[in-house]
Amino acid sequence: MNADLDFFKLRSAAINPDDVTTSYAANRLAGGLRLGPRAWLDGALGERELEDTGGKYRYTSWQVAAQYQWMESEGWWPAAAVRMGAWGNYANATQSVRPVVLPGARLNSVTIGRPEDQQLQIDLIGSWNVTSQTQFSAIASAGRSQLSYKSLSARTSIDGCEYKLGFTGNAFHGVLASPCTGIYLKEIYDDSGALGINVADEIAWSANFVQLGFNSRWNSGPWTLRAGYLAFKTERKEVDSILASRGKKAYTFSHTVVVDAAYEIMPHWSVFASAQFGSNGVFNELPVSYNTSTASRFDSAYSLIGLGTRLDF
Repeated sequence: MNADLDFFKLRSAAINPDDVTTSYAANRLAGGLRLGPRAWLDGALGERELEDTGGKYRYTSWQVAAQYQWMESEGWWPAAAVRMGAWGNYANATQSVRPVVLPGARLNSVTIGRPEDQQLQIDLIGSWNVTSQTQFSAIASAGRSQLSYKSLSARTSIDGCEYKLGFTGNAFHGVLASPCTGIYLKEIYDDSGALGINVADEIAWSANFVQLGFNSRWNSGPWTLRAGYLAFKTERKEVDSILASRGKKAYTFSHTVVVDAAYEIMPHWSVFASAQFGSNGVFNELPVSYNTSTASRFDSAYSLIGLGTRLDF
């Protein structure tokens, strides 16, 4: 929930005792091209922003997909379509100034260079015309996620001196980040895994996911109302096992409810307002934001209010 919309103080410390509350904002531009009576291409580009006690993280989001309707609606038989797409999120860099506690050290700050997630997804979609004004749809999806990064650096304090660490795999090389007094090392190096971190498994994990959703649409004059529900389940490799070994909770299941009201100002042009409510943050929409140090931010629900316009050609 964005802090500006927290009218009911849902982000209180009583609900979030560790004070890891998160504000979320997003914008999105989407478009589509009909290739024929049964084929469709679409794409989207947008930006998402998360902010918590560790800092502000801005990601660019993208999506491309192709859809083909292979069966027409007849009676109670639905119109059926298959959709194949790719989507992802990336940032030039993300930096957390909230300390990260590892089994072998405490990192004062962590910077990840070019964190990115990429997904491949296939959807099966069925739509029923319940009445002349009402349509009901169902979707079942399966996909795969892969995270990656280009660099990892951090700052830590050893014997009162602050060092800047650069990681190559699980090995790190450190140099003094600022002048220090007394007896100290100018450089440090370790490739034994003494920090207790497995970099690739913790921030560049892979996963498989499935989801099931329902949507209804009702039209009356210039008004169109929509409501939908989506259940999402992911099975991540490596990262959630590491969380369990450290006694921390992994989040693998989420519920999302969306409501939308649109008003047609003139033919092919409408404005809309939408509200989205999720049970466990946005890890299903922004996989790159989930790792061993950020998983706790997904322990609570969120809400997102949206305003926009649609143009149909």
